[in-house]
Formats: sequence, C-alpha cells, structure tokens
Amino acid sequence: MRARILGILQEGGSAYISGEKISEILGVSRSAVWKHIENLREEGYEIDSATKKGYKLISVPDILFPQEISPGLDTKRLGKSLRHFHVLDSTNEYARVLAEEGAKEGTVVIAEQQKKGRGRMDRPWFSPRGGIWFSVIFRPPFRPHRAPGITLVSTAAVTNALSIITGLEPLIKWPNDIYIEGRKVGGILTEIRAEMDRIRY
Repeated sequence: MRARILGILQEGGSAYISGEKISEILGVSRSAVWKHIENLREEGYEIDSATKKGYKLISVPDILFPQEISPGLDTKRLGKSLRHFHVLDSTNEYARVLAEEGAKEGTVVIAEQQKKGRGRMDRPWFSPRGGIWFSVIFRPPFRPHRAPGITLVSTAAVTNALSIITGLEPLIKWPNDIYIEGRKVGGILTEIRAEMDRIRY
C-alpha cells in the first residue's frame, strides 16, 4: 500500500494530491492514507501536507528501498523479488537461507549496513552505511565447473555500470576486486551449493 501511495505522489510531481483522491484511487479510508503517509515520513520521505490541498512529495531518502529500485528495473528475473534491511549480519548468509527455502532466481537481498560482511576466504568485509551491499540468488542451468565464470561476468557488469553512472574508469583486479583511482571500491563474493552435475544455487 505504501509503495502505491508513493507511486501516486511521484506521478503528481510538484502538485499536491488530496487525501480524498488517493483514498478513492486505492479504495481505502483517508485515515488509512494518513497512516501510510506517516510511515513513509518515518522512513525518511519528506512529504508536505497542506489543508485543502493534500500531500506533495518533497524528497526521498538515500536508502535502497524496493519501491525506489523496482520502477527502474527492466529485467525479466533479476530484482523481481527484493528484500531490504537497514542492518543485516550478511546479505550472502541471508540469501543462502532464502535459496535453501526455494527462493526464485533473481531474488536480491539488500542491506544498508552489514555487521558481519565477508570477503574471500572468510575475511571480514567492512560494510558501513553509505555503501551498496547486496546479494543475488542465481540458479544457472550449467554444470558446476563453469561457476567461476559468474564471478568474472558479475565483476565486469558492476565495473561497466560504475563507468556509465559515474563517468570514471574503474579497473578490475581479477577476478573479483574493483578499483577507482587506486582505491578499492567493491568486490564480488560468489558462493555455491552444487552437486556433481548441477548447481543448486
């Protein structure tokens, strides 16, 4: 419901939208609309309200909420299921649990902060607020011996995205580290559960 209210406010742009109109569109009471608006404010959305005018979205928080990410995704599977947390021990560990429970390929687990992030060889991975920490569940149809290719492709994809978005020139320290201007800015950790002839996830 909150995501739908947010969508209505975003579509309204700089115009106010009355609580009555939002309640009509969604088929809920004006009181319910107000409660959801308050919840959005608690999450960091700045929403102005004016008597006889309604609500207007002023600004959005710098947080990777699913309702902020989903509208920009043009994918068939990746990110169709997004799980967001303000703090998590490890996105990889949570994704592993979801994968064991049968989560669909493309499920993404996002955390604003990890308390027990891990790098290669179980080294601690410092993951404070302000970074982008996430894990993606894949269920590839090929045999386990080809799994290392996922790390290479993922690292290349992230590097390409960083280049497009920032205009900078990220470099790859193969197979999984990403550097910009000599400083490490990211890395890819791939973990696998497989049988002799197939990858489970």
